[in-house]
Amino acid sequence: MTESAQLFKGVHDTPVYTDILFKKPLRLWVAISLYGGTALTAVFTILALDSGHARSILICGLLATGAAGGTAALMPRGRPTLRFRVASAWRALRPALASSSTDPLLAPPRTVIGNLSFTSHGVYAHYLISGLPYYLQSTKRRIGVADRHQTLAREIPAGTWIFGLSVPQNQRQLLRAMLDGHLDKPPWINACQQMAPVIAEQTPRNRIYWLAMPVDAGRAGHSPVGQATKLRDWVIGRDKDSDDSVAAYQRLAHDIITALPEEFGPQPVSANMIAWFWRHNAWRGVFNSPLPRRDTTSQLDTTALPAAVFDDGDQHHHGGRVLPLRLIAAALALAGAAGGTALGPALAAPIVALAAAAMGAWSAGIRRIPSWSKTLRVSSPEGTYPDSYQAILPVVDMPKAGIVFPGSEFLQALDDLDTGATFDFAVNLVTLSREMEFVRNDRAKGNIDDQFTQRRDVRNGDAELIATLRQLAEYRRQLEANIDERPLHAAFLIAVGAPDHETLDYSIKRLREELTASGQIAIRHYRGAQTKLWAAFNPAAPTHKTTVDQFTQPTTTKKWSRFVPFTSSMVGNSTGILLGFNRNNALNSAVLLDLPAAARRNRNPCLVCSGALGYGKSYAAKRITRGEIQRGAQAFIVDPGTEWQKALVDVANKAVIDMAGNQFSCDPLRVFPPGLAGGYWLDYMIPMMSLDPHSVAVRRLRAILQADVAAALGITSTAALMKYISHIQAPTTGPDDRAPQVIRLADDLAPIGAALQSWATHDFTRAIFDPTLPVPDLATLDVTIWLTGSLDLPTADEMNTPHLYERLSDRKRASVAIYGMLVRLARVTFFADSTRFGLIVLEEAAGLLNSRAGADDAHLISRRARKHYTGLLIITQNPIKDLALMGDEFITQQLIMPFENEELARQVAAKVGIRLDDYPDIEEFFLAQPSPEEMRDPTSFDELDDRPTAETGPNRAGRQGYGFFVDEFRRKSPIWVASEPDTAVHHAYDTTPGRAA
Repeated sequence: MTESAQLFKGVHDTPVYTDILFKKPLRLWVAISLYGGTALTAVFTILALDSGHARSILICGLLATGAAGGTAALMPRGRPTLRFRVASAWRALRPALASSSTDPLLAPPRTVIGNLSFTSHGVYAHYLISGLPYYLQSTKRRIGVADRHQTLAREIPAGTWIFGLSVPQNQRQLLRAMLDGHLDKPPWINACQQMAPVIAEQTPRNRIYWLAMPVDAGRAGHSPVGQATKLRDWVIGRDKDSDDSVAAYQRLAHDIITALPEEFGPQPVSANMIAWFWRHNAWRGVFNSPLPRRDTTSQLDTTALPAAVFDDGDQHHHGGRVLPLRLIAAALALAGAAGGTALGPALAAPIVALAAAAMGAWSAGIRRIPSWSKTLRVSSPEGTYPDSYQAILPVVDMPKAGIVFPGSEFLQALDDLDTGATFDFAVNLVTLSREMEFVRNDRAKGNIDDQFTQRRDVRNGDAELIATLRQLAEYRRQLEANIDERPLHAAFLIAVGAPDHETLDYSIKRLREELTASGQIAIRHYRGAQTKLWAAFNPAAPTHKTTVDQFTQPTTTKKWSRFVPFTSSMVGNSTGILLGFNRNNALNSAVLLDLPAAARRNRNPCLVCSGALGYGKSYAAKRITRGEIQRGAQAFIVDPGTEWQKALVDVANKAVIDMAGNQFSCDPLRVFPPGLAGGYWLDYMIPMMSLDPHSVAVRRLRAILQADVAAALGITSTAALMKYISHIQAPTTGPDDRAPQVIRLADDLAPIGAALQSWATHDFTRAIFDPTLPVPDLATLDVTIWLTGSLDLPTADEMNTPHLYERLSDRKRASVAIYGMLVRLARVTFFADSTRFGLIVLEEAAGLLNSRAGADDAHLISRRARKHYTGLLIITQNPIKDLALMGDEFITQQLIMPFENEELARQVAAKVGIRLDDYPDIEEFFLAQPSPEEMRDPTSFDELDDRPTAETGPNRAGRQGYGFFVDEFRRKSPIWVASEPDTAVHHAYDTTPGRAA
């Protein structure tokens, strides 16, 4: 069944029509104006027949009646009410500055004790809650997130506010998180310092959620029961900020918070955070300080907070000229007197009325032509902060049938805007009594039934009433569906803050577009109401005084929860290497990666980097590897070329080993520990030499290569093994005095010896057979780079097709054996030391992962790396094909760069857990986009200097460096991989042909 998010707007506000006279349906106030005005006009005209003024009274009465009827016809049919509109118009006509130092609605809290704020309107407890992972989750998980919102709405007291604030990430704290646990590593400290300008350039932000709930009205909050509680406290003279009262408020707050779903992770704020909260809202868009860290201050002196002056309409910059109202009134009075003498009092009356109106306007304080601007300017008299230009935009309408869920998360549109402004939102929730709401619904239904008779089909009345009746029936059905379901009045307000008027105006236009595209959400920018509405972001201000009650709409906790307002698109870790920046939205939050910490959290420290050529997967892998080396890790890198040697040329304690060269040995009997060497030799050498592992020769050899036997026989290398097999053969001259068992052993091992002698003649196997080559001491090296470019690895088809495998050349068989030994050597080395993090890097891993032994080793690492404090980084162009033999079910973290094959992009999307049924176009995230620059007409007349060169590199339509990250918690998001700030290192990573190194 399709679910939806819905507000039941207008179900209790059906316009009242009456046909009391002449069966003519008229709105109630229109009927009162017309019928009452006509009757009064007739009565006063009759009474004035003898006075000589009956005609004037008749004319004026009819005019007044018509004006009253017309005004009544223009009265709003729903909320905001006429009172709100008139009051807003009056404030726009007679603007006045308001100050936080004099207006209780705008003032900061009088006292702050811990996370409790005490104001003239009540006591609120403040908490930070976490947004729930939602982006690109399955429909089942998204429903689970919405259900958590439903539980939250049921548990919080009436009158609770939840704010979503867009705030800068603390760049200093980001650097601290990157340095966490590694302050003793100077290279890493220097690298983090170099990244500081990169972070500053990206200006990362995130959205925090601030919960403010009333605690001075009992568990029910701002409800009739809660008001009774406050009245009781007032009667008994309870001191709100006494120790006993504070303890009671804290107990109540704890009781409420512990009832919320644990996933929200509520944390009490500190006093300095509450001061920050007020500053952020007062100077939204220009106050760019991040949320401060908690301090130990238990109380806050709010008198130290700077005053804020609210200029509704920005009269300071847009106010008109002075109005000479007294002079105008005098002139009109003289004109009226003259006209009364010449034309009679009846015709002079309008002029006199205008004069009186002008004088009344002056008496009311109107002195200038107002600006009629809708902008709210907030200034600091002390000059502490620049002027902030704000707009408070309540949500006034959305589709009556609701918005289909998933897809109803319209508040996420705020994070997609990058206009230079700050976008915040506030949600007010007032839970109601079920019984009282059923009474209201019954009353509303009776009114609708009556209106079918009174109104008939005036202004398409039948269709409107039927729609309202259906909406009311659905509202009632939702309430009756579950005894735990609660009625709710909800209001959504969006606040936009900018450093100047132009940015604010542009941001509002873009916001309207985004909300329209997000489900036909309508917002309004009310002139003259901005200061009042701003007070909604000052918790504890009553909704009837801030006019927020004009925008609350009835709904249920379930229907409201499907708006899912409190979500998070954060990915990555809280510490580690700066991988990049989140591109799921315009907030651009930083993404950290910490593979060693994943192991310490008992999670898998393995990462797959995949994507098409040239989009940055190897670049990202090099950044990650360098970062781990600088943080003290060991790196074991298998490189099919020489790019890693170039990338890490400045690393001192490293060895670069060409596997087909003559620098170091890779003889299994020499490089592996004695207890393991024999078994590993058999694992790789027997398949290389195409020997039957079940033959008698191999079985006899297996017995000889046992650690104790090999040690007794002096077999410490492959060359020594060949010498031993040769030694036990029959002598070429002289008598054969060998024991019978030795003769049998020699005969059994003869095929082994012949094969070894044959394979030892190849130049590409010297690393195995030459006993004079040194064995690298991997345990003491920071980096070991094994160059495998000289190896001739078979394709996946050759490895997996029996007849093709049988025809493999000796070089390819040796390459498979040597390649496989590398990974096993890395595993054995790193698994032996669980005190230092080790990172195994497999560049272009297809050759290894398509061999059975290599795939088995990689799979074993992916399963056991956590226990041995070892990470695995696999770089591949086709993760579907290359990881099939290995099995990647235990690898969670992936960095996916764009692919150029649409089918492969779709398979990768499905592989990382994104259901194509939920996101049918998701492969677009993973699909490379060609650049118009690279596809343009060759005869175009652009400047040659503007075209890409070897120095500038190809323009991949803005997709180079962009990827898709899946973190260890299976959260997913597009990211942009950060570039190296060091130009030399950046070019060392780059593999673009022709680019200067």
